[in-house]
Amino acid sequence: MTNERPRPVKTTKTSLALVRAVRNSDGAGLSELADRLGLAKSTVHNHLHTLVDEGFLVRDGDTYHVGLEFLPFGEHARDRNPRYATARQRVHSLAEKTGHEADFIAEEHGRAYSLEYAVGESNSRGLSESGPFRAGNRFYMHHCASGKAMLASMPEPRVRDIIDQWGLPATTDRTITDESALCDELESVRRRGYAVNDEELIAGYRSVGASVTNPDGEVVGAFSIGGPTYRMAVDESTIEEIGRLLLDEIDSLESKLF
Repeated sequence: MTNERPRPVKTTKTSLALVRAVRNSDGAGLSELADRLGLAKSTVHNHLHTLVDEGFLVRDGDTYHVGLEFLPFGEHARDRNPRYATARQRVHSLAEKTGHEADFIAEEHGRAYSLEYAVGESNSRGLSESGPFRAGNRFYMHHCASGKAMLASMPEPRVRDIIDQWGLPATTDRTITDESALCDELESVRRRGYAVNDEELIAGYRSVGASVTNPDGEVVGAFSIGGPTYRMAVDESTIEEIGRLLLDEIDSLESKLF
């Protein structure tokens, strides 16, 4: 047996890149995909034909879309951990209690994935109704309150690995892109018990997040409550109130999960 790292299979990576490009574009044609990925149209055509044949893509005229064959895979990935199902139920309770948006996020491969999302009554027409907070979407950990809360609960070597792997890219001018500043932020999160995302992922959006851990201190996921800045006041007392609500909810949840 060799200790050498297995080499990636180029054709598999190409197919997956095409699927991601189709999804990110909410549908795309052959020429668009070939230009975006820098591939020959014949190569793209062969991959698309195979993916359609297997049911992972569907064709509508000249446009390709993600197929329903992916649906059971996503459901299985989300439900394979029975603790996630219990945590997800709390999302709707949090949205109802606060009137804001609520979600539950888990980390995998150094990225944050939204597993459940709900909108409270007062925020039913919020920014995220069709945006990046839909279940299944992923984020850089340092972009969102839940991600920062999870980073703050992780061992330093794991945080270092995530930063080394993904860097600290920005999506707004408020995103933390300096490693030293992020370390200071995570220390503040540890002291408070919750993290704040102040327009760092999306301009005009603010949220508060707190992590869920098991008795060994391992991160299970994180909850967040958020909404447009005109609904989520920036004053310290309001943010603290939401943070305490999250922490109380998580204390109750952890007692049931573990």
